[in-house]
Amino acid sequence: MKRHSIRSILSLVLALLMLLSMTASAFATEDEDNKKSEADSVRQEWNDLQNQIEAKREEMSDIEAELKKVQKDKANTQYEKTLLDQRNAALQAEINLLQEQMGVTEQCIAANLELEKEQTKLFHEQIRMEEERGVSSYWSVLFKATSFADLVSRIDFVNEIVEYERSIIDGLRDTRDQLAADRETLEQQNADMDAARDTLELKIADSMKLLADYTATEEGMQAEYDAIKAEADALDDLIAAAEQKAIELGLTDIVGTTGGYEWPCASIRWITSMFGGRKSPGGIGSTNHKGVDIGTPMRTPILAAKSGTVTWASWNGGYGECIIIYHGKGNSTLYGHLDNLSGSPYNVKLGDTVRQGDLIGWSGTSGNSTGPHLHFGIKENDTWVDPLNYLTGWHYYG
Repeated sequence: MKRHSIRSILSLVLALLMLLSMTASAFATEDEDNKKSEADSVRQEWNDLQNQIEAKREEMSDIEAELKKVQKDKANTQYEKTLLDQRNAALQAEINLLQEQMGVTEQCIAANLELEKEQTKLFHEQIRMEEERGVSSYWSVLFKATSFADLVSRIDFVNEIVEYERSIIDGLRDTRDQLAADRETLEQQNADMDAARDTLELKIADSMKLLADYTATEEGMQAEYDAIKAEADALDDLIAAAEQKAIELGLTDIVGTTGGYEWPCASIRWITSMFGGRKSPGGIGSTNHKGVDIGTPMRTPILAAKSGTVTWASWNGGYGECIIIYHGKGNSTLYGHLDNLSGSPYNVKLGDTVRQGDLIGWSGTSGNSTGPHLHFGIKENDTWVDPLNYLTGWHYYG
């Protein structure tokens, strides 16, 4: 009787020890569960972005189909140019989504690296406990059963431990498989990004060539002339209104400075309309273009060419959605034809102080415009000057 009692006590102690090891492991898996939840959340974000990319690619496919129809009819040149710009804008949007998705993939990798570290630690702890406990411990628990019901209960208990250990191994294997897949995905995304950028550069060049060919025709020259003349007629009144705003904002004592400008649309250097005198069709005469037109896809980010204060950020006739930045007495920069179709054209408001390179808005085709572009003007000492005197690396498509 005494021996039976001692055996029961030992069996109970062994069972308690095994239960404690499982409890300790359960606490250890809390961090693992948290990290897994974080990884799952990031994975969902990645999938959402992938759905957006697929939708953008479908949009480009639809535009390409429409382009093939339009290109058969030479009378639809302006519409064809609009479709080309929409296609380029969709491709740029895909590039932006790919960049965002690459960031999410990197987050996935970082999260899974942390998860792998936690799972590896848990796996090693479990191995150490197995070595200390030994395989015979399972058998001793089973052999010490006092009844069939007790034996079934002990078998269930041992199976739970074995299943738990298997789950640790499976979890570690899954995490490492996911890491390998994510790294392969990131490599493919980098390749897709490079290919998309190369494609966009070629497609923008095609778009600019079409515009150049169109403006070489009488119809195109007339459309360009009408747009430029409307801009010139509105410009002086617009600047006068902006300078009045500067007075209201108390900026009259700022000394104007010259030079030090940067490109207002990042890496885009395609000039579609030059500064100054312009020969018009049919001997109508010439007009004075008080700035340069920079060919851009729709919704290209527009940056402040120089630090200053926003004195205009609203609609103005021929220039459509327009921003003027005041840099001191007699010195301003103007950004015209901003987008008002697919979102807000402005990232600034009247009175904002901006630094050189700050995002101020997005390019478009509002106002008198034959296609998406940015009209960029510089006024120094109350006189319009050629922006290309300060900007380098440009290419003329005209």
